[in-house]
Amino acid sequence: MRRGVIAVFLVVAVMTFANGFSAFADQEKAITASAPQPGLLERDRLTGDWGGLRSQLKQHGVTFDLDFTQFYQGLVSGNGPHTFEYGGRFDGFVKLDTGALGLWKGGGLTTHLEYRYGDLHGALGGAFFPTNSGMNFPTDSHDTLVATSLYLSQRFGDRASLMIGKINALDLLENDPFFGGWGIYRFMNAVFAAPPSGLVPPVFYGAIASVRLDPVKLTLWVYDPDDRTQDDWPHGLFDNGETFYLSADYATQIAGRPTTFSLLGIYTTKSGISFSEIGEGWIKAGEELPNKEGSYSIGFQFSHLLHQNLTNPRKGWGVFLKGALSDGNPNYVKSSIIAGIGGTGLFRGRELDSFGVGYYYYNLSNDLQDVFSNLRKEHVGDEQGGEVYYSYAVTPWLYIAGNLQVIDTPRKEKEDAVIAGLRTVIKF
Repeated sequence: MRRGVIAVFLVVAVMTFANGFSAFADQEKAITASAPQPGLLERDRLTGDWGGLRSQLKQHGVTFDLDFTQFYQGLVSGNGPHTFEYGGRFDGFVKLDTGALGLWKGGGLTTHLEYRYGDLHGALGGAFFPTNSGMNFPTDSHDTLVATSLYLSQRFGDRASLMIGKINALDLLENDPFFGGWGIYRFMNAVFAAPPSGLVPPVFYGAIASVRLDPVKLTLWVYDPDDRTQDDWPHGLFDNGETFYLSADYATQIAGRPTTFSLLGIYTTKSGISFSEIGEGWIKAGEELPNKEGSYSIGFQFSHLLHQNLTNPRKGWGVFLKGALSDGNPNYVKSSIIAGIGGTGLFRGRELDSFGVGYYYYNLSNDLQDVFSNLRKEHVGDEQGGEVYYSYAVTPWLYIAGNLQVIDTPRKEKEDAVIAGLRTVIKF
């Protein structure tokens, strides 16, 4: 079923632009003849502009990009095998612009195809959160092709927009200068790639509406609370409740540099396991677990660029801070703080390079900690850690990154985990 839906989408995409291909074929030849093509080391993607076809397809509303990422990562010290393993993934991005396709203005159809392979595990050293987002998402099993995004979007003028469909939460952080990156472009640890709140699944069905009331941007998400990574059709939508996510972003400047203050609140009606009731006694085999309905999280975020790139003032590097407070039952998170410095263009002339130094502290639910202590007879606390990386752009289409993580894991009888890794990304 999944591969059938993916295949149908790709066939529709091909047929859509194929119908209009003959109309611009002559124009494409003329442009190709007159415009010099970048050399192998200067082009944005390894395969270049396909003789001008890629630019023409984009001009007529069709964009297709393919990224290939390889990881070599292992545990230097800590609990677990001190071996390095190899893994990799392919990410395909297909975007259709309905306006350029001659359908209607402001619309779009987007999908993100993911395929992961290899022996590298996404969580090393006994850490609570995945230490390699790229090898942990989108599914629990390797060698599986998944469409993690398949949604319609619509712009209403310059100030409002709407997205509806199957949405990959990591995709929403694509343009963030510090967080996000799917674990393939910036940080590897999931805390930085997709800061966990306990209430946002990796992939969900829902709608996201945004409106800009300068200098404030308001965004409202309404979505099914269950992880829908494996679902290509929204069956049973909202059977287990609804989740509402509201954020307000205030854009300003401090010392002439771009600065953003954000507030957010999340509430779900979904029922979850009541950790406090489990902590009161043992649960017998086959006995139904106690549930508690509803959970919330409130948070803030601050970002400030200390340096702007000369070629693109909207990019650069700066300081970032993110914090959250939750109910802690049934949410597995009680509170969290994430801080760091990072971005692009640390050195003059290296605007394509990116780097990051980050620290996080996650106060896990005290009730959840009691459950582990009662059932496993071991002391379980909170998790904190740090990560540093530098991604070097060999060419605009080839990136090599070094990564180091140090994590104080929740199980206090265990050693701290030190994890090192290398990563290469090829943009086809």
